[in-house]
Amino acid sequence: MHVIISCGDVNGIATDIFFKTCLYHAFHDMQCSIAINQSTAKEICETWNIAFEDSTIHFPEMSVKVIPCKNHATYKPGKPSNDASLLAIESLETSLELINNGEADALLTLPISKSGLHECGWMFSGQTDWLHHAFPESHPIMILFHESMRIALASIHVPLNRVSETLNTQTIIDVIYGVHHSMKIDFAIEQPRIAVLGLNPHAGEAGMLGTEERDIIIPAVEQAKAKGIHCEGPFPADGFFSRQTWKGYDAIIAQYHDQGLIPLKLQAQGHGVNFTANIPIIRVSPDHGTAYDIAGTNRVEEHSMIASLEAIRSIVKNRSRG
Repeated sequence: MHVIISCGDVNGIATDIFFKTCLYHAFHDMQCSIAINQSTAKEICETWNIAFEDSTIHFPEMSVKVIPCKNHATYKPGKPSNDASLLAIESLETSLELINNGEADALLTLPISKSGLHECGWMFSGQTDWLHHAFPESHPIMILFHESMRIALASIHVPLNRVSETLNTQTIIDVIYGVHHSMKIDFAIEQPRIAVLGLNPHAGEAGMLGTEERDIIIPAVEQAKAKGIHCEGPFPADGFFSRQTWKGYDAIIAQYHDQGLIPLKLQAQGHGVNFTANIPIIRVSPDHGTAYDIAGTNRVEEHSMIASLEAIRSIVKNRSRG
């Protein structure tokens, strides 16, 4: 199993989680490669006292091949730079090209600085949005998961005051269908049970607190049911999580970013995985950002990186079953 890793922002905690994972948690059944500038890789290896020879990073229990990128970034943990952002962009593009050519089974993207990349001309709201551009005929769905909690987003990196205008019945139907399909092929759940959260407080309170449930969400749920999908909702989000109702479902569709990610991250406690469903390739990522404030310190934990590699193993296996 070959995994391509995009280096992310090397001056954020992407470097820390990658090196700590490879140092202390060898994945012997995986061949890993990382797209990064050779000089940058050498600088990092010298800092971490890891051997770098023949375009390969030699950890005690595993080796990682370096796929060379042209853009060099000086390794300065905790210090954002345009060079690091340009390298992150090139690493993503190089990694995607390789996996599209069939040279790898999965893509693991390390954390980027969205604002940093934007300053360098990158016009996407995040890596999921970038993948939508790369696969324009697909409808990428962000699914964050930890163990039995799997949360998909109907809208992703959208300002809160614009969420309502981005939602419509067809959008939610597409997410329901995509999540249903992903639960079956990626998570090996034959009869997935899907819950849909409301947008407004109390799921709109019969229209008193908003009409999106009545006008948009309920019609989507009913259409999905008519197609034989086990789908229920809309549920008021607060009670759904506080009363542990979520445990009765295989997947949950949240209407906006924080509605879904806050309960997921509380549940995962740093072990969550970001998975992009409904695209031709397998792509996962740790469920956190660059965290410049702790980059290069002993405070960085690699749990989400480990969980991401374990998720790749599981999803590749599930998809191979056909």
